[in-house]
Formats: sequence, structure tokens, C-alpha cells
Amino acid sequence: MNVDDYLNALDAKLREIAAFVAASVIHREIDVNTNLGLLKGQITFVDGSRFEFTEQLPIERTKFRLHYMDSAGNLITRWDSAPHHKELPTFPYHKHTSKGIEAYGPVTTLDVLDEIVKMLKV
Repeated sequence: MNVDDYLNALDAKLREIAAFVAASVIHREIDVNTNLGLLKGQITFVDGSRFEFTEQLPIERTKFRLHYMDSAGNLITRWDSAPHHKELPTFPYHKHTSKGIEAYGPVTTLDVLDEIVKMLKV
């Protein structure tokens, strides 16, 4: 998916989940000459939980840090591509939870927003 398509899909997703969102701030830094960029932001949900994210674009570059926390700032889940945890079969991709580190493939902000909304609906 190219950068423009991805950003359009993100805008559509944010409209789709608007009932769950209390506030959001999203910064998009795109170099139009190379079509590379950085997506950074924070979304606060109506239950007070927050999603902070940094993702390189296009998404095929698969560098990301997607951090979801409760209203007190406690970790719920963080997905990232930091090159540690070489023991995992999905290296460098993994997920942090309150139970520890898990193997997990690359994800995007769009993927994680879907997971968060499922959690909020429970």
C-alpha cells in the first residue's frame, strides 16, 4: 500500500471509530520526493486509555512502535520492531504484554486500532 492510500485508510478508520475516540493528535511527515515518511500520534479513547504510535511509511518498511496503555499509563500492549529479543521466531517483531514478551509479526497502526476497538467493545 502506498503512503497516500495508507493515510487515506487511516483517516477512514478514524472516522469509523469516532464513537470510541475522545481526542487525537496525529503528525504526518512525508517527503514527497522520496514518498517516505513518519507517522506519529496519540489517540485517547473514551475510557481514558491511550494509544501512542510511531510508524515509518510506507508500511512495507515495517519499523514501528505502537503502545497501548490504560488510563493510569500502565502497559496493556506494545507492538514494536526494536531489534532485540533475537530468540523469537518473529525477530525483530514482537509484542509486550503484562505477561511478558511474545512473538508477533509486523503490524500497522490500522491493525492495532482494530484490536483496540475490539478490546473497548468487551
